[in-house]
Amino acid sequence: MKILHVCSYYSTSPLFQQLFDRQVVADVDVDIDVYVPISKQFPEDRIASKAPYAQTVRVYNQIERFFYYYKQNKIYRDLTKRYDTSQYDLIHAHSLFTNGYMAYRIHQEHGTPYVVAVRSNEVADFFRKAVWLRPIAFKILQNASQIIFISQNNFENTFNHYIPEKIKAELLAKTLVLPNGIDQYWHDHAYENKAVALHQPLKIVTTAKIQKAKNLVTLASYVENYNDTVAPAELHIIGSNWDQGILDQLLANPVVTYYGPKNKEEIVAFYRHSDIFALLSSPETFGLVYVEAMSQALPVVYTKGEGFDGYFTDKEIGVSTDRFDNDGFNDALNYIQSHYKDMSAKAVQASKKFNWDDIHDTYMDIYQNILK
Repeated sequence: MKILHVCSYYSTSPLFQQLFDRQVVADVDVDIDVYVPISKQFPEDRIASKAPYAQTVRVYNQIERFFYYYKQNKIYRDLTKRYDTSQYDLIHAHSLFTNGYMAYRIHQEHGTPYVVAVRSNEVADFFRKAVWLRPIAFKILQNASQIIFISQNNFENTFNHYIPEKIKAELLAKTLVLPNGIDQYWHDHAYENKAVALHQPLKIVTTAKIQKAKNLVTLASYVENYNDTVAPAELHIIGSNWDQGILDQLLANPVVTYYGPKNKEEIVAFYRHSDIFALLSSPETFGLVYVEAMSQALPVVYTKGEGFDGYFTDKEIGVSTDRFDNDGFNDALNYIQSHYKDMSAKAVQASKKFNWDDIHDTYMDIYQNILK
């Protein structure tokens, strides 16, 4: 089985390597290539993953992102120069509008079947705003052999608001919600039987890149409000600095402590001495950091209506809250503290559902069923 993965997000997130590495060593005969088109301006120090099977290529200028077909055709020309696209049994496109277009073009040229994923940031940036691009999205979806949504919430939002009624049944028949997994390290070091002894002040932690979509300034203001009006609380932020202006605002907040990036071992140790994980990012495809925190017995506060919302009943392993609702955030913290022992235990158990070995097996079944 020869597979071409088109995955522009491979450059920014290490999670895709979890799947690709497993495919390389799969029991069945699998040969993969991974094509990663990025902009010429993308900072070298932000490239998250590299592997012998992947080519990360600077293809287009950042400004060309605003000219969809020009950018896409430029990427496709580069792709076909680097790979003999007629030799692949299957294409796996890890996004709809960018990577899915490549799979669609190869399918049109060679009849190659493809799997396409739909990400929540694409729904926010393309389906909602770029109405003129919806027809090509529908063509990509209709010609796909399998459609994957990473989250239930994104699946429902897309079908309820953007998919025309006349093609809904056709697309639903080949659609699956399949989440990403967390690194095996988190499963191997799950924190069972955590003692319930909350800190004073309440120790809230978040792990995220310092960038606009993570809404960290808002989160910090909510924690400051809780500290000033309800009970002592502090916010501890772990993550790379991608926006100095946002970091300056965070550092000016008296309840915030910023640590920069940390490795898995350091984060595990930090989580075990924290009380609650909170992140109000939007848009959000899934949010693996929630599951990683859950593996360390931390209940989570997460964004209502975004990628992570919908996997669990609200107030089961944490509380969803509107990112514009300060009072709702305060209520979420109070509720978690009142039900801490139960939520903490359920969080650890629920994190075990996000296992890459199981997810890899599901993908292999999908590929084999398509090729039959």
